[in-house]
Parts: sequence; structure tokens; C-alpha cells
Amino acid sequence: MKKTALLFILLAFFFAACGSEDEEETNVNDNGNEDTEDPDDSLPDVVADNGHETPDEDTENTPESFCYSGGAVLYEGATQFKVCPADSEKFQKQLCKNGKWVDEGDCVSGSVTIPAGSFKMGCEKDMEGSCPENAVPVHDVSLSGYVMDKFEVPVELFEKCIAENVCTNDNADEPHYRTSSESDKCNIGNPERKNHPANCVTWYGAKAYCEWLGKRLPTEAQWENAAKSGKVQIYPWGNTPEASCDNTVMKSSANGCGSNTTSPVGSKAAGVSEQGIFDLSGNVSEYTEDWYEKKFYSTEEASEADTQGPAEPEKDKYKVIRGGSYIYGENHTRASFRSSSKLDDPAIDFGFRCVSSPK
Repeated sequence: MKKTALLFILLAFFFAACGSEDEEETNVNDNGNEDTEDPDDSLPDVVADNGHETPDEDTENTPESFCYSGGAVLYEGATQFKVCPADSEKFQKQLCKNGKWVDEGDCVSGSVTIPAGSFKMGCEKDMEGSCPENAVPVHDVSLSGYVMDKFEVPVELFEKCIAENVCTNDNADEPHYRTSSESDKCNIGNPERKNHPANCVTWYGAKAYCEWLGKRLPTEAQWENAAKSGKVQIYPWGNTPEASCDNTVMKSSANGCGSNTTSPVGSKAAGVSEQGIFDLSGNVSEYTEDWYEKKFYSTEEASEADTQGPAEPEKDKYKVIRGGSYIYGENHTRASFRSSSKLDDPAIDFGFRCVSSPK
């Protein structure tokens, strides 16, 4: 009798253990992670019919909400500009809202009139700490009024010049551009970068485009005057804050503020100049009309009214490039920074904007 009772007790323990093992197996999901029995606040409040989480109403205000724009990622509330569909002389502002680009307001003029006046050209050592040899001494320059593009020339407009057989590569000695088929860093030909600046353009191509529209490339003095808003300051937006990915497209941890490419024109609202000109500090470096001479600022011609730069050199012919780009750091973003380029170099970080005389 005692043996029989003991047998029943052992069988009871055996079946209880089996039941416990089965219960534990039902609490393990397909990926081997344990499910929690009691839902917490991290689980969705609403589940759609397909079993997927329905986005919360406040999603559009979260940092995770972003918009793509030709390889660049712009977050909720960011702005960019595109060519106005109804008028290629104007631009349409767009706002990143709930992960989509939404047209914001009316189309605006693509240019701004800069009044006649004088400014101090060159690098102010007391303000900037140190100055490269080619950016000193500071000298006074008087300029007549002029009209400047608010935005770097975007791909969409440069491609129209190509379609009109004006901006071409017909002359092998004066090539105008490279396309995305030649380098994925080149924006021309990439349908996702229509509103990015036209890079991989040579000086010849930039000149041809501006002349096609009855405009011209800015002189070096006109460019710097616009970048300083006629004042003594370090950056287009003032002396502070220092250049960063908050106000310009530059090299930070990686090129292009991490995107490794340019950004849409006008996408750095915090970096706009007092006169409403975008991207003077970065995105792409910009061609000017002037020939480059390292010590030109020390000459009398540098202080002439409406100075046109030095005479064409007999050899070592370079044009002045102004402004930083998406592949360089803070020192290139300064309004006084100047560099040089060959006329036939379609570099990945070279672009341009145009100027004209007031009507």
C-alpha cells in the first residue's frame, strides 16, 4: 500500500514538471527572446488591422521624422528650395513635415540687389586669430551696386543650359562639366539631385551659363562684399556662432555633414547672410571672374573702385575660388578665405552663382 501511494506521488510530480516546461516554451517567441506577459508603456496603444503599429499623432514632431533629398538627410522642420515650376527665375521654399517635403508659401525671387558702398576686404587678424598670406592686408574697396543670385546655381537650371546646347563639352580644350555617370559625386544627371548645386562644373561652364542668362560671374570683391554684408565679420551670418553643420554644409565627422554629398540649395537657413543670400560659406566653393594672384592684396589695383583683380598672367593661369565646401572644414567657411582653380577643373566641390547690373 505504501509502495502504491509513493508511485502515485512520483507520477504527480512528473506530470506537473512536464506542464511547467510546456508553459515556458509558449513564452518564448520565434527569435528566441522571451515575451513579457504584462505590456508596458513602450508598446503601441493602437494596432492597425494588419498587425503593425499605427504611428502616433505626435510623430511629426519627433527627431526621428526626416526627409531625404538626393542623399542628404534633413530632419523635421528643415527647409530647402527648388526651382519654381511656374518661373525659373524664382524659387519655391519647401518644409520637411511628417517625413515629406511640403511647399511653403509663394515662390520668391532668386536674386537680391546689393547697394553701392565700401567695405574692408581681407582677413582681420585681430578678429580671426590668424590669416593666410594670400588674404592680407585688409584694404578698402568701393563697389557699385549689383544684383546677385540668392542661391548657388542648381542642377535643374544648369541642365537647361545643356539642353540649349550652350553649356556643352564640344571644345575639348574648354570642357564645361562632368555628370553622375562619370562620378557618383557629380550632381548633373542625377535625377534625385535636381535642387542640389551644379558641381563638377569648370570655370568655362560657369561662365557660359551666366552669359546665357545675360549675367556674369561675380568679381572677387563682389563675392566677399556679399559674404560680409558690407561689414567687418568672419562669417556670412556674423562673428558667432562658429561654423558648424547647424549653419553650413561642411566637413564634420565626414564630408557633407555626414552625408558625403552636397545638400539642396538654401537648406541651411541659419547660415543665410543679412541680405538673404544662402550657402556663401559652404556646400560648394564658387568661381569668380578674377585671375588669382597670391599677393594681389598688396597692390594698388586691389583698392581701386570696382576692382577687377590682376591682369591675365602669361603662365600659371588660375581663377579665384571663394567660399568653403562640403569637403572642407571651418577655416574654409570664412568670408575672407580665398583659393584658386584651373579653368578646366570640374572638381566635385566647385560650383557657382551669377551677378548682373541693376535694371
